[in-house]
This record gives sequence, structure tokens and C-alpha cells, in this order.
Amino acid sequence: MPRTLQLVLDDDLARRLDQRLAVEGGDAAALLDRALRHFLDVEDDRDAAHRAVIAAAGEGEFGARPGLSADHARVRLWLLGWGGDGESGPPGSC
Repeated sequence: MPRTLQLVLDDDLARRLDQRLAVEGGDAAALLDRALRHFLDVEDDRDAAHRAVIAAAGEGEFGARPGLSADHARVRLWLLGWGGDGESGPPGSC
């Protein structure tokens, strides 16, 4: 269902909107609708990326992907072994 909003623009934003409309034509409502849709799409993408990073970090920490991640204890042992006789390659995806 369509929804009507009242938007109060400061002088600078009103001037910029008028300039854009002079270049592109059309009406303010259509331009603001397009701008709001773009903003919300970008924010949705940002939120999805943030959730993906959090999920990936959790997978690495808890070893949900065997062979592709290493838990803290394995990485610590690997680092402590640097320079020693039994030095090994990195665990998991390090």
C-alpha cells in the first residue's frame, strides 16, 4: 500500500534537488523515490555483507569447515613451534 511522507529539506539540499531536476527533468517525487530505493538497497547489501563476515569469523573460530579453518589452540601451537626442530606448516587456512 502506498504511503505518503512529508519531507522538509534544508536550503542546500533543496537547491541540489532543484539542480538535479533541471538536468534530468521529471518530478521530485520520482527522483526521491529512486534515491530512497537506492539507499535502502545499499544498506541491505551492507547488512548482508556484515552478517556474512560475522558468520565466516564464527566458522573459522569454531572449525565448522574442517581443513579450511584452524582454531586458536592449533594456531597458537603452530606459532610457538616457529624456529624449533619440529616446526610444521600452517594449520588449516592460515
